[in-house]
Amino acid sequence: MSSFYKPTKERYKILCEIKPFPSDEYAFASQAALHGFDPTTAVMHLEPRANESTLRTSDILDAIKEHSSSLALVLLSGVQYYTGQYFAIPEITKAAHDTGALCGWDLAHAVGNVPLSLHDWDVDFAVWCTYKYLNSGPGGIGGLFVHEKWHKEKGVQ
Repeated sequence: MSSFYKPTKERYKILCEIKPFPSDEYAFASQAALHGFDPTTAVMHLEPRANESTLRTSDILDAIKEHSSSLALVLLSGVQYYTGQYFAIPEITKAAHDTGALCGWDLAHAVGNVPLSLHDWDVDFAVWCTYKYLNSGPGGIGGLFVHEKWHKEKGVQ
């Protein structure tokens, strides 16, 4: 995340779902604070509509559009650990890019569970573990995807 979250005074917000995995929440808040932003205003948590337990894709896309001028990064779970919701990765990634924001994914609960085509979907980056649904067990390695379009970018390290 630190290689991709490059906020400016105008574009500094991180869009995520309500109740992201706790370590994700910590990463979002600490990155915002590291760059001098108040996490309570820099990190935007999308909540489902009243009496619903998951987010509608249309609501995510609307939020991206609504905050397009201040949005630096969209970072969601591929499959939300708390609700099991499988997010529309291609559509959300495209919407983020259409506004000039980058889009990353925590795939800890998606890899090994659902089909993923990160390169074809133009995902900027994604991370996952292997001890859950890839069955590697304790001490298993983590995974990282960085789209090839970033391989020669000097700012991505």
